[in-house]
Amino acid sequence: MEACLESNPRRILDLCCGTGDLAIGISKTSAYPVRVTGLDLNAQMLDVARQKAMRAKATTVEFIQGDAGAMPFTDGEFDCLIIGFGFRNLTFENTKREQHLQEINRVMKRGAQLLILESARPESRFINFLYRLYLKLFLVPLGGLLSGDWNAYRYLANSSAGFYSFAEMRKMLDANQLSLHTRRKYILGSVNLLIAKKN
Repeated sequence: MEACLESNPRRILDLCCGTGDLAIGISKTSAYPVRVTGLDLNAQMLDVARQKAMRAKATTVEFIQGDAGAMPFTDGEFDCLIIGFGFRNLTFENTKREQHLQEINRVMKRGAQLLILESARPESRFINFLYRLYLKLFLVPLGGLLSGDWNAYRYLANSSAGFYSFAEMRKMLDANQLSLHTRRKYILGSVNLLIAKKN
């Protein structure tokens, strides 16, 4: 949240916002007036997000249902776009990847920041081996057992283990006029915060 507010944005888009925790958190953390819009395709998640925002009295947050490939916003509307653990779904083995990336670029102002919080492949071979072992032996069985949705957790494990490298991410974003300039690693490199700027 703090990383999003470092450039003092006034209009922020939380793309694939889910149940709104990130959008609400940014709104409540900001020390200056900021408008945060959460966009998601899932209407049920947005209902939960609106209830959370009401309880938190986050009056500067709005939630809109919409498709990331055809966002209901004008060109250059946002100073900052954030996406927490949703970038993988929009781009990894997705036939609409370029459409999603073009839309992200379109709704950002020139000079706006793009923040991507996403799972990553640890660069250390040993850590990467342990990470894959964890995904296969713990995440899939436990997640599948608790949720009953085995396919969702198999996808999560496979896409996390095979997700783009940092170099691949930089190349992909550069092709869409988004210059990747900052990388912050968390949990032994299994999660990255990537920050890019629209050229």
